[in-house]
Amino acid sequence: MTPPLPSSSDNAPAPRRRGKVLWGGAGVGVAVLAGGLFLWNPQPSSPGSTPRDTHDAHGESHADHAHERPKAKSQAPMEVLVQTDRAARAAATGQRAQAHEALAAALKLAPQHAPALLVKACLALEEGQDTEASDAIRRLEAAAPGAPEAKLLARLRELRRTPGMDWQQAFRQAWVDLGQPDLQQSELLPGATPLPPDPAITAAAKAAWERAASDDVKLMLALGSPRLDADKALFLLRQVPRLEDPSLFVAVMDVLRGEALPQSSHDEARTVFRQKLEALAAANPRAMQIQLLLLLGDTEPGSEMSAAEIDRLEQVAALPVWREGVFTRTYEEARKRLEGSGVPDVSAAAMAVAAHSVTDRGSWVLRTRNVGTRGSLSPEGRKRLGRITRDIGTRMAEQPTMVERMVGLQLVRGGAQEMGDEAGREQALARIGALEGAVALFRKASMDRWPLHALTEELIQASTRDEPAYLLSFTRVEANQAAETPQP
Repeated sequence: MTPPLPSSSDNAPAPRRRGKVLWGGAGVGVAVLAGGLFLWNPQPSSPGSTPRDTHDAHGESHADHAHERPKAKSQAPMEVLVQTDRAARAAATGQRAQAHEALAAALKLAPQHAPALLVKACLALEEGQDTEASDAIRRLEAAAPGAPEAKLLARLRELRRTPGMDWQQAFRQAWVDLGQPDLQQSELLPGATPLPPDPAITAAAKAAWERAASDDVKLMLALGSPRLDADKALFLLRQVPRLEDPSLFVAVMDVLRGEALPQSSHDEARTVFRQKLEALAAANPRAMQIQLLLLLGDTEPGSEMSAAEIDRLEQVAALPVWREGVFTRTYEEARKRLEGSGVPDVSAAAMAVAAHSVTDRGSWVLRTRNVGTRGSLSPEGRKRLGRITRDIGTRMAEQPTMVERMVGLQLVRGGAQEMGDEAGREQALARIGALEGAVALFRKASMDRWPLHALTEELIQASTRDEPAYLLSFTRVEANQAAETPQP
């Protein structure tokens, strides 16, 4: 699922209030939701039945922010729907034995259930069972005449025979060859019919926590958890003093914001976070993210900045990097720790950890305080603050995630406007618009809902390397196709 992009208008979005939080003022605003990690949520399933539905960069349900999930009215018995959903989740996570078991149960009850036949075709394609894949696609076409999903699978089967073409390349080419059908409202892809939560997922997550071999594993399990209970929240708070990785500190801070911790622990949390933040800032003097968080993170959003704060902010803007941590390394380390833990979906949990690590309160507070400060500044003072904001945004926009790229570009846009740099403002808006267009196009393919484990893994690799570049590649394919189409 993909949360909405921030508006590309000149007005900063207002924060959504979520009650009292640990770090002063209102909760983290919509701006920080920027684009989310669009590609890291690939497991298809029904709402409420999988961790992937609940992992956004702020621990809130994606259902609160994402485009509407299909609401198909299925005539199949509930048991068929449940078994098909289990098969799809197992297929997407590489658990083929479990997928075949659930799929057999579904097709025994409803041999022509189209969503189950789609899962069967996907499994056969991944296993290299060409005859079985062809038969499943043929049965799917008979059960759902004219369905673009069946046509896409047939074309994907052909393209997978091309030497050197990986899954995502073949999938995207198949989708383009079919005219880029909009599959967001597909009734055949997993997730079309809302289902109750699968108790097997809850049981597996509970068992993973209970048998975790170390606090390091528990740390990743808690950070990757879709729902944080009080025990896990207090466990995370106890881990803060030993954290040396700024990325994990930011992740824990994000997970524990708001009301995750009992009210009685809030004062303790403020002290613990502040002490560790000061230590991390001293150990990472080159990184804007941690310095900005130290300077503004616990200040009142929207309040006027003092001259001393602006002077210090100018020093932060001169730093060479946005953050020291590498997103890919955070994901890989989390995945390494989670392997063998028994968590229902290792890749989703690991990506949730990494997603929390790029959530940034400091840049959001900066935007709100710019608004609260500009009215008291002289024209030159506003230009100075604009330059500071632009420079911070420029470094943030160099990062390989959509969250940081979009928020960074919004800072660049706002800074350029304050400086009177219309060309710079228009350039930032153009880059934002290009990313918004790429996301809209990517969503049409609904690649996050296809029960193809290999495709899932390749999408995760793409998102950890450079998510904006991968999304923009969709628009380049579209442009190339248009250029190659003969004109009448």
